[in-house]
Amino acid sequence: MKRSDHHLIQQILDGSISQSAFAAFQQRMRGEPELAKLYAEYALLNHSLCEEFEGQKWTGGTSVKSVRVFPLILIGLAAAAVVALLMVSKKSIGQTQASQPVAKTAFSADAVWNVEGVSKTGENFVSMMPGAKLHLQQGQVNIVLGNSATALIEGPSTLTVVSGKTMDLAEGRGRFHVVNPGGGLKVTAPSLTAVDLGMDFGIDASPGKSSELHVMEGKVRMLPKGREPGEVLSAGEAARVSDAGQIERFSADGKRFLKELSSFETVVGGPFVKANWRIQYGNPAISEGGMDGENYSALMWLPKPEPADGKSVLLATLEVGRPAAGEFHTDGWAGMSFFSKGAEVLFFGDAFGAGRTWSLDVKQRIPVIMPTAPVLGPRTVTLCYHKKTGDVTLHEGGIPLGAEFCRGKLAAGLEFDEIRLGASSGAALNVRSLTIRTGGGIK
Repeated sequence: MKRSDHHLIQQILDGSISQSAFAAFQQRMRGEPELAKLYAEYALLNHSLCEEFEGQKWTGGTSVKSVRVFPLILIGLAAAAVVALLMVSKKSIGQTQASQPVAKTAFSADAVWNVEGVSKTGENFVSMMPGAKLHLQQGQVNIVLGNSATALIEGPSTLTVVSGKTMDLAEGRGRFHVVNPGGGLKVTAPSLTAVDLGMDFGIDASPGKSSELHVMEGKVRMLPKGREPGEVLSAGEAARVSDAGQIERFSADGKRFLKELSSFETVVGGPFVKANWRIQYGNPAISEGGMDGENYSALMWLPKPEPADGKSVLLATLEVGRPAAGEFHTDGWAGMSFFSKGAEVLFFGDAFGAGRTWSLDVKQRIPVIMPTAPVLGPRTVTLCYHKKTGDVTLHEGGIPLGAEFCRGKLAAGLEFDEIRLGASSGAALNVRSLTIRTGGGIK
C-alpha cells in the first residue's frame, strides 16, 4: 500500500477517477487485503459524514446538499475512524449495514414503476433497502447491487432485493451480470434458483410457464426448488424445470435478454419553428415559445416515420397552457393528432363531446376513452405508444412518466409520419412545448 492510495481513494469517492484507473484499483484490492480494508474504512466514513450533514445549513444559511470530504481531512479522520471501528462489535456493524441501501436503480424513459421499502427516491431512480420490492409495470430498469452485480429487468416484472447478494425475480425477465465471478450472487425464481459461478446469465420467469435459466457467459449452478445440489450450466446452455421436477436442458437464447438499458432519442423538441408547420386553417400565433390560437389546424411532417429503426416505443409530451383567448375544454376538440399514411389514427387532449377532461381517441369507431376521474385544465400530459402491442396510455406530467389515467389499443406495428396541433370552432389550444421521443426494444 502506498501513501498516494489515500488520495486515490478520495478520487474514487469524489467520482473523479477514470474507468480504467478504477478497474486497475479493483484489481489491486483483490490481491491487497490492507488496501481493501482502507477503502472500506474511507467509504464508511464518507457515507457517515454525508448522512450527518446532508440537508443541514452552514453558518450564513447555505443548504448542504452533499458533502465533499477533502483528502487531508480524511487522512486525519481516518485514523480516528479505524480506532472507532475496532471498538464496534460485530453485532452493531451488522445492524449498521442492514440499515443501508444495498442497490440503486435507473429506469428507462418509458418506465412505470413503484417500490416498496424505498430508502431514497430521485427523479428517475431509487436506492433500495434489503427486502425492497420493485413492481415494474412497463419499461426497463438497471439495478446495481453494491459492487458485485447488475441486473437489467424488463416490465412487467416483480423483483425483490433480498440482500446485497440475493435477488428474487417473482415475475418477468432479467439479465444478470456479475462483476466479480464467484462472488455469491443468488437469484431465485418461482421454480429455480441460480447461483453465480461467473458471469452473465438471464432468467425468464414469465407467468404460466416454468422459469428458464439461460447462460450467456461463464457458468451458473441451477437448483430446482427445494433440491440440492442441482446442476452446473455453461455458456450457451439453458434449462427449465419440468412438471416432474427434472432439469430439461436446451440452447440458450441471449437475444431474449437486454444487453443495456434502452435509450430514447428526441425526434421533435426545442423551440417552435414556424416554417416547420403547415397551417390548414385559422391563424395561430407561432413563436419559439409555442403555439396559441382558436379554431386552427397546424400540421407537421415527422423527419421519418416513428417509431422505426428497431425502436418500439414512442413518447409524446404535450405541455398545454391557458389560451390567450377562448377555452381549452369545450364541446369541440383541442389537442394533438397522429397520422399514418394520410389517415388520422390517434388523438389526445380534450376530445369532441361534452366531457370536459383530457381523453384518448384511437379513431377506430370506438367511443372516446375517458379517464375514471376527470383530468382537468391546461397541464402537461405524456402519451405512450408501444409498437409491438399497440397499447396506448396517457400519463400525468412528463418524464419520468406519472400515473396512467387512460388506456387504449391501436393496431400493432403502426408508424406515424405526421402530427397535428389544433382546436375546433369555439375551442382554443395553447401549446407551450412539445417533445416526441422514441426508444425501447431489446439492445
